[in-house]
Amino acid sequence: MNVLHADKSSYLGLTQSFSDSQMSEKGFRQSLQDEFGQFISEQEKRFPLTDCLKIDLHCHDHNSDIPDELWGRILRLPETWLKTKKLVKHLQANDCDVITVTNHNNARSCWALQEKNIDVLVAAEFTCYFPEYELYIHILTYGFDQEQEKILNQKRQNVYEFVQYAAQQDIALIVPHPLYFYTKNDKIDVSLFEKMAVMFTRFEVLNGQRDLWQSVLTLNWAQGLTPEKINEYAKKHNLNPADFNVDPSQQKILTGGSDDHTGLFAGLCGSYLYIPDLEQRLKTQKPSELALEAIKKGNIRPFGTVGENEKLSITLLDYFAQVATKIKDPGLLRILLHRGGTWDKIGCFVLSNALLEMQKNKKTMKFFECVHDALQGKKPNLLVKWKISKDYRFCIEYLERIAESRNQSNEVFVETVTESINELFTFLNQLIKKRVSHALEKNNGFIPSDLTTEELTRKFEMPSQLTALFFGDGKKQDNISNIQVGQILDNLSFPVLISSILAGATLASTRVLYQNRDLLNEFAHYVGKNAHQKRALYLTDTLKDKNGVSNSLSGKLAEVQRSNLPVDFLICHNDAHPESHLHVVRPVATFDIPKYGEQEIRIPDLMEITRIFYKGGYDRIICSTEGPMAVVSLFIKQMFNVPSYFFMHTDWIDFIKSTTNLNQYERDRVRRLIRALYEQYNGIFVLNNEHKDWLTSFEMQLNPQQVKLTAHHAQKRDHSILPIAKSSIVKGATESTPILLVACRVSKEKGLFDLPSILTAAKQQLPELKIVVAGTGPASDELKQALPDATFVGWQNKTQLAQLYLSLDLFIFPSKFDTFGNVILESFTHGMPVLAYNCKGPKDIIEDGINGFLVDNKEQMTNKVLEYFTNPTLQDEMKVQALIRAKQYQAEPIMAEFLTNMGLDLPAGYNQSPLYADTSQKGMSESTLDLKANTTSPLSPINKAATSLTV
Repeated sequence: MNVLHADKSSYLGLTQSFSDSQMSEKGFRQSLQDEFGQFISEQEKRFPLTDCLKIDLHCHDHNSDIPDELWGRILRLPETWLKTKKLVKHLQANDCDVITVTNHNNARSCWALQEKNIDVLVAAEFTCYFPEYELYIHILTYGFDQEQEKILNQKRQNVYEFVQYAAQQDIALIVPHPLYFYTKNDKIDVSLFEKMAVMFTRFEVLNGQRDLWQSVLTLNWAQGLTPEKINEYAKKHNLNPADFNVDPSQQKILTGGSDDHTGLFAGLCGSYLYIPDLEQRLKTQKPSELALEAIKKGNIRPFGTVGENEKLSITLLDYFAQVATKIKDPGLLRILLHRGGTWDKIGCFVLSNALLEMQKNKKTMKFFECVHDALQGKKPNLLVKWKISKDYRFCIEYLERIAESRNQSNEVFVETVTESINELFTFLNQLIKKRVSHALEKNNGFIPSDLTTEELTRKFEMPSQLTALFFGDGKKQDNISNIQVGQILDNLSFPVLISSILAGATLASTRVLYQNRDLLNEFAHYVGKNAHQKRALYLTDTLKDKNGVSNSLSGKLAEVQRSNLPVDFLICHNDAHPESHLHVVRPVATFDIPKYGEQEIRIPDLMEITRIFYKGGYDRIICSTEGPMAVVSLFIKQMFNVPSYFFMHTDWIDFIKSTTNLNQYERDRVRRLIRALYEQYNGIFVLNNEHKDWLTSFEMQLNPQQVKLTAHHAQKRDHSILPIAKSSIVKGATESTPILLVACRVSKEKGLFDLPSILTAAKQQLPELKIVVAGTGPASDELKQALPDATFVGWQNKTQLAQLYLSLDLFIFPSKFDTFGNVILESFTHGMPVLAYNCKGPKDIIEDGINGFLVDNKEQMTNKVLEYFTNPTLQDEMKVQALIRAKQYQAEPIMAEFLTNMGLDLPAGYNQSPLYADTSQKGMSESTLDLKANTTSPLSPINKAATSLTV
């Protein structure tokens, strides 16, 4: 979407100044709160409360029965079931002096109150059509009669006719939530707001259900509408302000309302209307008449707080609880023939069937009734507490806490409900984990302990007949139904259902607020203030673990911390602790899947991560592992409508080829699943050209613009670490003994079982040849049997590994599986050349014959071992060239391109590529080398960074 047609230069400086001086100090959210709080404080000084009427200018009841949301219309769901009488009661309980009800496109509730001789300010919220934008906007409308209501409903099909008619009839209008639209519309541009400035006098800047960012943006925009701007817009769009009863010289009038649909927050946000000599005038006039007069004159000051997404989450939870108990069959033909896309209709069909089936379960329905009652301040009765299972008593305790808080302050209520929802979600997930673990212990056929990678992959399919999945059909199936999901669903149905409702309410509330995030970003630039900070949250399932992915990510985190880059990492870990730029959440559950090696699967608390994302003011998400964090990243993408990126570390197709006997059809099943995952992201980062080509090929079909080539960077050598004697590593070795080094996870996909034949062949001409194996893994015992003369040193920390690089001779890398090969850079950093197969990552890093060797088979690998150890001059040259190549993989240029490809801004002065000052190795003489040659790295910014090196 391109919102801006104006010259950006006039406001970019303002935006930069704001983000640098305020957001960097306080954080984005806190800066918004401070700014809006200052506005409310200033408003409080405008009028004496003794001469003010308190009113909620924006609230709804059950007569808002035709929602704007498409799914609500398809499913025949009203926006609320709140009775007029109950809404009035809530408004009066919160000390509102004037009652009004602003239902969508009708004033039926207001007319009904008048018939009962209840004083009410007649109002409605009309949905009006902006033809040139194909857009519907809402307009709060006050002080009309029943005949005028009919005409207004006719005129609302064209917003210009609607507003002109209201002006002619002296009917007061307010534009509510000007930056919130019920549908995403790419036709919106800045001209829409320029026309609004000409057509309307009053704007709602405090909406109790909307986001603070929207409110502050609207506030700054409305306050910046000078007479000169309004006249300029009028001329530009050929509009006459007088036709809309707008006086350009008059400052825009700012209002507030709760936008309440459930009664939970009615009257807690709104406006004070100033009427001079109020007490005397109330003796002869109705409050509603005086309120309308104040609205027309603009004697309004908003009050209340914007609860970010919390209030809307609570409102939607209450709404979902009522939908579960009140929904009726919408009818198949209605769903099929209704306006909307195919996926909308499928979604509504599935949702309605699920809810209607759920209504057959009395216990579930009773729980939803209790949720609604608790939010309204009513505790579960004793009978419910006696009947409920012991496992679910914690639910009742939270509902009681919520009900008690309802009678306290609004702030206490919102805080209590929010905390209770989060804690309840955590408890439910722990209950799910407990029951799954119990099922696994009993080996109820759910996941057999001897299930191999091959079997799980083969069974990773569902029957198209869902009853076969859940209930079985007595036939042998070659899919997941044989794992007997139905045996565990009975125990999981309730906690999964409730936790899904809680997560769904949170997702929906935030998604509603941010569905037009692109518009908000562009509007912030247009206004010149309140631009959202650009900051990414990096999710990963591994960071503090013993594997290559963890090591490379640790290097990225170190560079982020060193340079204070706009990225924060988040991991789920039992023992790790938070650091600068690192969030740590504790797992809800952990699992060790049989036959899958040493990596523990940790299930994070989804709600905790969404809170961290929101409070941290992040505006994009990146994930680097295909485990639980990938699910979390996609949830956050949908929830906050933010760009999402995936960093591809592992070639799972090669992993399956190397570790299983699956056929092509079975591997294709995994490939399609991976493709479906990667397609959800805005960008995929890959570590080698081969993967880039594969992802954009017919097999994966990703957009070439979506796939970005990146690299890991070489980490600086610790010069306090010195070489050690070979004899202290390999028994009986001398300094002249030729020794190979391999360091990796000891597993079959790493190609380690090529080594026995390579060493056997090489020793025929080089009998003193030795090899050191660093690392652990599931194939350790088998490899020790295959290499009885090798020295196995186990897992090595960074210091120990550096000593091996510095002390031994040649790194051998037999893996055809790795997408990059961090150990290659580690070897180069310490002056050790590398011998590897000519595939994927290694061929993008190693320059054949210069800093290492690239070969095609085991025979060639044997020959290169012999060539290296029989040519001392070649050894010295390659060691120097290894250092040079490591220099071409510096952190700054690589991270700079990585951040830029995610749309992030670089810190001032970053990407200057400072050179290593001291890289002397093993007593080599110092010399200055020209790096203009041998710069064949696939990343051009990295090539340009390397200019000279002192050795």
